[in-house]
Amino acid sequence: MRTGARHKLREFRAPDEVGAEGRAWTVVRTAYLDREPAPARRLRPRLAALTPALAVIAAVLVLSPAGARVGQIITHALGVRHAAPALSSLPSEGRVLVSGPGGTWMAAADGSTRRLGAWSQASWSPHGLYVAVAAGNRLAAVDPRGDIQWAITRPRVSDPRWYSPSGYRVAYLSGATLRVIAGDGTGDRLLATHVAYVAPAWRTGAALGPYELAYVTNRHQVVVRDADTARVLWTASLRTRPLQVMWSGDGRRLVVVTAHQVRTFAADGALVATLHVAASDAALSPDGRSLALVLNRDQVVVDGRRLFAGAGVRAVSWSPDGRWLLVDWPAADQWVFVRAAGAPRVAAVSRIAQQFSARGAFPQLEGWCCAARGPAG
Repeated sequence: MRTGARHKLREFRAPDEVGAEGRAWTVVRTAYLDREPAPARRLRPRLAALTPALAVIAAVLVLSPAGARVGQIITHALGVRHAAPALSSLPSEGRVLVSGPGGTWMAAADGSTRRLGAWSQASWSPHGLYVAVAAGNRLAAVDPRGDIQWAITRPRVSDPRWYSPSGYRVAYLSGATLRVIAGDGTGDRLLATHVAYVAPAWRTGAALGPYELAYVTNRHQVVVRDADTARVLWTASLRTRPLQVMWSGDGRRLVVVTAHQVRTFAADGALVATLHVAASDAALSPDGRSLALVLNRDQVVVDGRRLFAGAGVRAVSWSPDGRWLLVDWPAADQWVFVRAAGAPRVAAVSRIAQQFSARGAFPQLEGWCCAARGPAG
């Protein structure tokens, strides 16, 4: 066949071919979204032997079968249908913090948004009065208007975290080191070296300490250290690097998430429980009694109940009252609010990337915090 003929054949289009393709895609998409939900799988964790004193954490981590009502709200393949085109309100009190190529933004309960600056990461102070922000070689604290309260320069700053409940300390990473600074921007000092790029976690305690900090080393160790004396309190070695470390609200348990397990340790380092699940993100409820997990990047499970499923789910965050989960869903360019307490309900907002970035980049969820209050942070 001559070259010209082959070219014409490749360029040939049947009448209304483009329209037919569009109609076929609509049919397939609608059929997929309207399919019957698959029954929720029962997850079978292997738990360490528990004593009666550990009953609370067992209630958090033992996964049970999903209820029939839960299955009714699952089935979201390409985005939740009838999602709101823009954020008009949050379903609960508080404010949501996000960061990304568009900078750091705050979304209030009434749906209003404010850009806090060209920061790449951020975290709330305990009472939402301030935000610790980081970008490049700079760490700062800003108020909810974005006004800088203090700032310092350190190499490759990331993952700032406030001590709770007082806000008197901020831990952050500077390259492969862990550093601590006072909440007013003074007394910056080195705490540890050979640290992995995993956000540190303060053990919640009394307003004036003790200041205990959990972090991950580049040898896959979890270390808990006194942030004032630098004394190592305990360590735990894991085969794979932890992705997250987080303390329960009462400071009695440390939850460690790896690619294949979720482990829970007592405050003294004793292993309490192990879940064999592929979790990519986790969040403890404000009261510490419920654990939300993103499994296989396609479903959200809370205490064994599968509350939501959708390919490409990235992260979750609890509302301050513990009644709602915010599901971060970049693949669908949506935020999905799932009610975790009471009757099942899902509310979604589309075009999140456009609302928080002129570049159209989906932002990173940084936390859903309380209304601003309290004297220290």
